[in-house]
Amino acid sequence: MFDGWGDFYFLTGSAAAGLIGLLFVVMTLTSNMERSTVLAGTTFYTSPVLLHFAMVLVLSAAALAPAFTPHGFSLISGAIALFGIATSVRVIAGIRSKAMQPTAHWSDVWWYGVGPVVIYFVLLGVSAAIWTRQDEAPLGLAVVVLTLLLVSIHNAWDLVTWLAPRADDKD
Repeated sequence: MFDGWGDFYFLTGSAAAGLIGLLFVVMTLTSNMERSTVLAGTTFYTSPVLLHFAMVLVLSAAALAPAFTPHGFSLISGAIALFGIATSVRVIAGIRSKAMQPTAHWSDVWWYGVGPVVIYFVLLGVSAAIWTRQDEAPLGLAVVVLTLLLVSIHNAWDLVTWLAPRADDKD
């Protein structure tokens, strides 16, 4: 189904796996922060970024697995899309809530919520294209995986640059 795409999915899956590990290292930067801030940040920022990296890893691994039929892969990618949409909508609601302290930057709702929602809706369409064996489906999946990886890299970088200076502020 994804003949000729093996190197691409090996690369994106490996990148996502490595970045998942680095995200766990970043979490150590929160050790000096107030617990309520960390919990809100984890719910609406860190956990969704981790989820998106994991979804890139799962999609890449499934694309490399020879056992999946187009219908099986379509069901997996469709389920990932629906779960990603639900998670991203929850992130949008959480970031926009007035209870969020400190107040989120205006761009956070776009990068952490709206962007992933759009990507997962496209993945839903790609899943349908894979189900019906459209010729453009492999390219569509590659675009979705790469876009989700790049948005997640941006969001992880945003987290690191926000967390690192604050850990020093407590001293």
